[in-house]
Amino acid sequence: MRMAVGAAAGEGAAQSPGPAAVSLGLSVAVVSSLVNGSTFVLQKKGIVRARGRGTSYLTDIVWWSGTIAMALGQIGNFLAYTAVPTVLVTPLGALGVPFGSILASYLLKEKLNILGKLGCLLSCAGSVVLIIHSPKSESVTTQAELEEKLTNPGSLFFHSFIMIF
Repeated sequence: MRMAVGAAAGEGAAQSPGPAAVSLGLSVAVVSSLVNGSTFVLQKKGIVRARGRGTSYLTDIVWWSGTIAMALGQIGNFLAYTAVPTVLVTPLGALGVPFGSILASYLLKEKLNILGKLGCLLSCAGSVVLIIHSPKSESVTTQAELEEKLTNPGSLFFHSFIMIF
């Protein structure tokens, strides 16, 4: 009887994932971000190789590996979003940009200038700061709660700012 009462009381409450689930979800998010960062580099490498051979890029295995990696990276990203709160997964998506930039400098022989390196560093630092200081996620369960959050002065300012720019 106690089990049934405890289960009924916890049905409406949002459960936070355990430490193992958070670690797994963040690991999947980092790996999928790195895979997503490599996809455009692989696709461009395939296009350059095909152009050099005088064939279509659709026949190049490197281009196809980039395309398949993109699909796998997005599936991993989706799985990460189901395992941990969005506020933890979203900043990790930015890690694909520095990874893709570094990979392009090696595979495509592109030069990364000082501003590009600084941008990569700031992207990584920003992701870490956002994850460390992420708020606890609150679930909105009723229409009244949603209306209250949308009429919050901070929310109104943000939406006005976005509409202007």
